[in-house]
Amino acid sequence: MSNSSNQSSGGGYYGGGYYYGEGYGDAATAHSRSIKDYLLILRERIWWLVVTVFVVFLATSLYTFNAPKIYRSVATVEILREKDRIVQFQDVVRQDVANAEDFNTQIRVLESASIIQAVDGRLTGSERAQFLAPYERGIDASLRGTPSVGSLLSRNRTVSPVRLSLVVNILYSHPDPEIAARVANYFAEEFIDFNRNKQIEGSMRAVDDLQKQVDDQVKKIAEIENRVADFKEKHSTLSVDRSQDIDNEQLINLNRRFEEDRRRYDEARTRWNQVQRYRDLGEPLWELDFIANAPEVPDLLNRVSANQIEVARLSQRFRAMHPTMIAATEQLQQTRRELSRAVDSAVSSVRNDYNRASDNFQNSQDRLDEKKRELIELDRIRPQYNAMMRDLEVSRQLYDHYYNRLQQAAVSIASEGQTARIIDRARPAGSPYKPNILLNLIIGLMLGSGLGLGLVFLLAILDDKVKTAFDIETTIGIPLVGIVPRITRIDAGEKARIVAEDADKHTVEAFRAINSALKLNEESKNAKVILSTSTIPSEGKSFVSTNLALTFANHGEKTIVIDGDLRMPNIAKSLDVPNRTGVLQAVAGELSLDDVIIRDYYPNMDLLVAGGRSKSPTRILSSDGFANLIHELRMRYDKIIIDSPPLAPVSDALNILPLVDGVLYVIRFNTVKRKTANLNIRRLREANVPIFGAVLNNLNTHMAGYYYSHYYDNSYKHYYLRGGQDAAEDSPRKEPQKV
Repeated sequence: MSNSSNQSSGGGYYGGGYYYGEGYGDAATAHSRSIKDYLLILRERIWWLVVTVFVVFLATSLYTFNAPKIYRSVATVEILREKDRIVQFQDVVRQDVANAEDFNTQIRVLESASIIQAVDGRLTGSERAQFLAPYERGIDASLRGTPSVGSLLSRNRTVSPVRLSLVVNILYSHPDPEIAARVANYFAEEFIDFNRNKQIEGSMRAVDDLQKQVDDQVKKIAEIENRVADFKEKHSTLSVDRSQDIDNEQLINLNRRFEEDRRRYDEARTRWNQVQRYRDLGEPLWELDFIANAPEVPDLLNRVSANQIEVARLSQRFRAMHPTMIAATEQLQQTRRELSRAVDSAVSSVRNDYNRASDNFQNSQDRLDEKKRELIELDRIRPQYNAMMRDLEVSRQLYDHYYNRLQQAAVSIASEGQTARIIDRARPAGSPYKPNILLNLIIGLMLGSGLGLGLVFLLAILDDKVKTAFDIETTIGIPLVGIVPRITRIDAGEKARIVAEDADKHTVEAFRAINSALKLNEESKNAKVILSTSTIPSEGKSFVSTNLALTFANHGEKTIVIDGDLRMPNIAKSLDVPNRTGVLQAVAGELSLDDVIIRDYYPNMDLLVAGGRSKSPTRILSSDGFANLIHELRMRYDKIIIDSPPLAPVSDALNILPLVDGVLYVIRFNTVKRKTANLNIRRLREANVPIFGAVLNNLNTHMAGYYYSHYYDNSYKHYYLRGGQDAAEDSPRKEPQKV
């Protein structure tokens, strides 16, 4: 079974003149919800969101206004790019801040456990007791005990580098503003002392290493100097010391000459190739620009043109053998011969230019290759020589460096400067840092919104009702052929024939759209017998059956509605006709088919009601009598609409499936569960009968703008009203006539 005729190439679904949007056309393809679907989910459950936001915001407010006050003090430290120097010697152990990595290293030192331990040692006596006093009270202290000083220092200290600077803020928070300021200053002081002590220790260790490095370099310099002398003696090294700049300059000049000769060669070869191509094609060579501009060629071309004009003029007065004509013709031939000689001369010049350019290009290439070979030969011994000279230079530089550092080491140990300095010392804060009332309220509002949205979408996930085209076409897997809006202030009888009485313009147009959709479908447009069913009772299948039949009748098709619900027949009641005789009597053979059909209930539309209720409807619907009844009606009518019981409670409709051409599935908006509908659709598919599509019934027009904006738009409201006033009325309804 295929519904491919309902699909459009653009990824959307087209049915009855309506486009249902991207992703609503192929039931076999996975689709994702659009942003409008999520906005609708939010709109339906807005009160869950409002209540959740209110509760979370209230809880946050209560916590904020009852939380203890915390004060924060800030000590500002500048990390020096180069430390303060008493004597301008380079450090043996470098602590300068040269890049972001050095700066971040200093930050990690400030955050380290060593600094925390040093500050912990600074807190003694009454000051330590004052520091711990706020944490010895309260529920947390009762349950977990008083925390250690080190853990409190680590937890409440914050190191905050100032962006695009070498300044660092050391922040400490404490319920006592005096203690907060004092501890922040302790951190700054201990950080400066820590770096100074580490520098002195490193300098002492570096002195011994420097002395060893100096001795090693003296030995290495002597060894390299001996090897350089041996190399010069072996290779007669006059050419090794030539300037590299001279060699490079010669190579550049040869390259430049080579490129110029190659350019000229390419130009000459191009011209010569064009001459040869024109000769091969038999085309005049003077059409080439460089031939046409050659000496004598432009003048001869003009003369040839003038002679041709003269011959043409004389040919109008004289015959070919006339002396005047003969003279003019010979003059033309003579001019052409001169032109040919001039062109040949130009071609010869082009060939000579080509040969000369080729020779020059080859000579330049040979000279360049020869120079490269000379440089390569020279460079074969140069690397070894240069390597030895570099080693010698590096060794000398290292010796000078180590020796100077060794001399500086003793002085630098005694004159260590600071690597950082305090810019602003911490002072007691005048107002608490925590709780931040405004920030907490904003967080409460955002947290409540997040939890509320999560709850809304969780409820949406748990909601299994069919509401959208996404549910019908993707989850259930059948195309949506139409949507019927909810009808208010009209009784059941009027609803059943709303198309006939034109009581609601939107509803009438909805059934016309369904009719159009069925006619566009390759399987349904030629179908005669259509079964109308649903998942559960009260979804409006009888309402859809009667009004769809009236729509067919309005379009000139001979139509009959059969009440196939023999358990709870509804067609007769809703259309206000007797239910004494009908399907039961015709199948039992008690009355003929003509005796039970209610003719001309509406122009082109007849009725066949149930004729009562049956205790064994399954036996009747699967009998040969019912099959013969449907066969006979196929001969008489263009469209046969069978209103059958819902599939979930009973299986009566499954017995009718072999007799029909297709099924129209009615789904009431926000009533049936997707899982239940999907299960019953699977039962229909097992019968191998085409499912033409689903009709979504009882959709609130106010909600339609959100769920089905492609169907309903308030801007078309006046169009419906004006159309209803201007259109001519269809044939009036006749009173039912029983035959």
